[in-house]
Amino acid sequence: MITDPIFEQVYNRSLLQKLAKRFGPFAEQHVELTGSTGVMREMLHKMKDRDRRGEVVMVAPNEQGRIWLHTKSFYPERVYRLMTGGLDAGEKPHQALRRELKEETGFKTKIDRCLAVITYTMIGDDLTLPFVSYLFLTNPTVGLPHPTDPKEAITEFQAVTVAELPLVAEQLRSLAGDFADWGVFRAVAHDLAWQQLQIT
Repeated sequence: MITDPIFEQVYNRSLLQKLAKRFGPFAEQHVELTGSTGVMREMLHKMKDRDRRGEVVMVAPNEQGRIWLHTKSFYPERVYRLMTGGLDAGEKPHQALRRELKEETGFKTKIDRCLAVITYTMIGDDLTLPFVSYLFLTNPTVGLPHPTDPKEAITEFQAVTVAELPLVAEQLRSLAGDFADWGVFRAVAHDLAWQQLQIT
């Protein structure tokens, strides 16, 4: 991982130890990604400009155990994914999870456990940044999701079985054009969430 003082505020050994103590053991994975297509290039520059080096990934099941996905107005047609939310420098991941889940779905629920922590080295044409995703499984949610923050641009939700998560990942990896590298990036969390949800 490259040295980055902003990244060190959202990913460090002390934070990981506290996370494990509170939510139990979790998987760790590191991925190197090259982003040269449009959406990924834009995302990298936004990460730099906004001092954003981390996110939470919301694995939120409904009462039947199906996992909520969402799509946004600017995504390719019929592309859904796990919900994510930005992690501010110095913010605790589990606090960000609760805030972002409320904003994106209206749900208030407890965290069941931390599934995984994924670190990335994001390599662009003119920019390389570290990034981290914290994957949390929540307790089952009740009712239908509705975003409380209109800036999220969420247009629809879909609930899928755990067994369908690899298919979602494969669809993301198969995206072409401006969304190609973004899809590869987003697929990683779906694969790892599926793997961890096999562990009881």
